[in-house]
Amino acid sequence: MSGTCRREEELITMPAMGGISAATSARKPNATTPGRRSVRAFVIASALALSALAVAGTAPAHAQQILVMVQGEPITSFDVAQRIKMVQLTERRSLNQKQALDELIDERLKIFTADRYGVALDDADLNKMFATMASRSGRTSDQLSQALAQSGVSSAAMKKKMRADYVWNNYVRGRFGSATSVRDTDVFAALGAKGTDTTQAQRTTEYTIRQIVLVVSRTAPPATRSQRLSEANALRGRFNDCDSGIEAARAMREVVVRDPVIRTSADISAPLRKLLNDTPIGRTTPPEVTQAGVELVAICNKREVIGDSAEKREVRDQLQAKQFEAQSKRLLEEARKTALIEYRR
Repeated sequence: MSGTCRREEELITMPAMGGISAATSARKPNATTPGRRSVRAFVIASALALSALAVAGTAPAHAQQILVMVQGEPITSFDVAQRIKMVQLTERRSLNQKQALDELIDERLKIFTADRYGVALDDADLNKMFATMASRSGRTSDQLSQALAQSGVSSAAMKKKMRADYVWNNYVRGRFGSATSVRDTDVFAALGAKGTDTTQAQRTTEYTIRQIVLVVSRTAPPATRSQRLSEANALRGRFNDCDSGIEAARAMREVVVRDPVIRTSADISAPLRKLLNDTPIGRTTPPEVTQAGVELVAICNKREVIGDSAEKREVRDQLQAKQFEAQSKRLLEEARKTALIEYRR
């Protein structure tokens, strides 16, 4: 929104971060005079009063205790309760009050720090991300908002977390994109530690596949879909090679045969990789009901080629994720040291 699982989208970027280092070195702390301290105190007091009024309309009065001010922005006990519910719902994790509060402080600092260096996410793009999340579960944005509300979580709280994750990830990558590269020697060392044959790790399986779709209208009755599923199973039963099998599929009514596509084992998820490995050349995968109709995948060829294996790709991704997390943690610690964080209790 480094990671937060179907045939996933197998078959968000930031603007250029040039000038960050220069901006960092050129920016000097401003001198703080007694007059400026008075102004700052007035601004904080005003923000405190306004935030209490704003939140009063969205949660019970007893839930409006302000726990901490982060760069002049309040975090309330209601925010903490929302975070605890959200994490339980979306990540199946349990947080106590302190852990939830720490996450919210980090969230505010992520947005503040990224914005300071020009990394932002406008509301239109955020809403698109929310809509994409909803569509993955077969819902509209409004339906997802309603489902969250039924679980006691506001869509606004969810969107704020999405914004923080997105801008922070792009900010960290912009600062340390080149520093988080993983060398092959590191990958081979990690593979060796797992007992993996490093020679085999440099070979991958290449699949030549063709997708066959028995089209079914979305408004078709269940009986029609069931009939098409039977037709797909019958086709699979007599499909013994791609040449004759593709011709047989094209002779059927309302069938679309896609052009050949080449995929490697490193490019696809483990479940799909197992499915393709288990399907002999010249045969098809079991029919699957999708939004387009009933689909089969014909395996026209398999061969071993030189290239990163799926395991090597996974190990590299894991090492990159560890490097990214280390840089992210360090930057957050630096942000906390310089931020204005005022606990109210």
